[in-house]
Amino acid sequence: MLLEWDELDFPMRVAIAEESLTSFLSFVQLWFELIQGDRLLVNWHHQYMAATIDDLIAGKLNPRNVIINIPPGGTKTEFFSIHLPAYLNTLVQEGALQRFRNLNISYADSLVKRNSRRTRDIIASREYQALWPCKFGVNQAEEWEVFNALGRSIAQTISKSAGGQITGGRGGYIGPAYSGHIMLDDFNKPVDMFSETKRQAANSMLTNTIRSRRNDKSKDHPTPIISIQQRLHTDDATGFMLSGGMGMRFHHISIPALINREYLDSLPKRWRDACWNCIKDSESRIVGGVEYWSYWPETEHIDDLIALWEKDPYTFWSQYMQKPQKLTGGIFQTDWFQTYTTLPRLKYRAIFVDTNSGKVNDYNDYTVFTLVGVGVDDNLYIIEVERGKWDPEELLTKAIELFEKWSPYDPRNPAPIRYMGIEDKQAGQGLITTLKKRRGAIAVEEIPRGAGENKLVRALNSVPQIKSGRVFVPATHDADGKPIHITHYADGRQAGSTTWMIAAMAEFEGFSADDSHDHDDIVDTWMDAISRCLIDDDGAADFSGW
Repeated sequence: MLLEWDELDFPMRVAIAEESLTSFLSFVQLWFELIQGDRLLVNWHHQYMAATIDDLIAGKLNPRNVIINIPPGGTKTEFFSIHLPAYLNTLVQEGALQRFRNLNISYADSLVKRNSRRTRDIIASREYQALWPCKFGVNQAEEWEVFNALGRSIAQTISKSAGGQITGGRGGYIGPAYSGHIMLDDFNKPVDMFSETKRQAANSMLTNTIRSRRNDKSKDHPTPIISIQQRLHTDDATGFMLSGGMGMRFHHISIPALINREYLDSLPKRWRDACWNCIKDSESRIVGGVEYWSYWPETEHIDDLIALWEKDPYTFWSQYMQKPQKLTGGIFQTDWFQTYTTLPRLKYRAIFVDTNSGKVNDYNDYTVFTLVGVGVDDNLYIIEVERGKWDPEELLTKAIELFEKWSPYDPRNPAPIRYMGIEDKQAGQGLITTLKKRRGAIAVEEIPRGAGENKLVRALNSVPQIKSGRVFVPATHDADGKPIHITHYADGRQAGSTTWMIAAMAEFEGFSADDSHDHDDIVDTWMDAISRCLIDDDGAADFSGW
């Protein structure tokens, strides 16, 4: 039965107040339910994270700085950016803390402001005020503080984006007792991590700016930095901090989406037992001779996680397993790609296909369909990418399905799909033959992959076109850092998604001259598109009558 404030008598309200003070986890559970009207599903990793914060506040954690890496959807923001400041305010109201000052930082300005508003909503709620009446001084989305009876600030949280003006805020006060922190909640923007320039800029900010925002920089009791994020790259904020880039030590908690016995054995006994108790009765799967369980069986089914692993290994091992793969390509720089949110008027569109071996279980081999458009500005626009593993029969079905899905266009500004370019090898040969037998329902252009087709040469031919700014990809975030999930054509219709961008950028950054990279299926289709649409530019001549 959910807690309903109006149905609680006075003794029950007192009991809620007392229970809220027993631990950070108890506070989150109770106030999530009271304010959101929904029950919080608690998993072992919540217990682990919350207990770490309890130890930090009590002065039991050494080192005081904390990094927590956790899969998407693990409720990290709900815990740390929303409920933790409210919990700290409660401890101040009860006299367990003298005061605190937090500086919350995220890559997205809209995210930190939204989180700040939700914290204020908890404190300002009639339920909270009935137990701990308090008044706001400054009360804005990016900054709020609570005053005591003497008009002095006793609780403060300032929320800033990593790209904003951070120098106006600080975390903590001078002294041995815990008095606040600097919180990095997803400090890195995901797609930026494929740009060496942007990685270096973000890491320089950690050292030159954020490190200095600690009010206490003493050796024995420095203001702690708490970083919570899903891993994105070997050199993301977590990798930089753990390698000593900030000159600080961190208490590190890593929560993978799939649990195996090796990970269980690496946990402290208390959390090893808690983890096992949560997963032992759930379904497991064996992959490559290793048995895996979902880290949170109630919300993440094991089969869904494994399916994601198979579809997008880089994203899965980075964001879900907290073990990003080292990308050592050096041929392409993702900074070279231009971005768009709305496509310009297009002359025409085309689909390029890179097929797998025809064996669905070939782990490293995917089939990729890429929809592109050539703009009236003569630049190439990547519109949509679909990657998967299909047997020959499924491949034909998928080709027809995507052609029909992507074909519609605005008759006032025609931009038809003029052809489907398919590599002439492996499963592609069968697809070409079958589609041609359909009497031209889909115009097919064969792309040869003979002995003279050198992948490195094709890559080097593509570099000048990308480097000169002629290849555009979807922007994944707007100017305020808010995620963009859908792109649009010039007439306002939905064009495509941005969900494939991480996988695409990972392939380009990892593409190597010696072919030592794991995947290049997306890269292959883009190189074909660049060759046909920008270098050869034979589309207008060959298909002008369509």
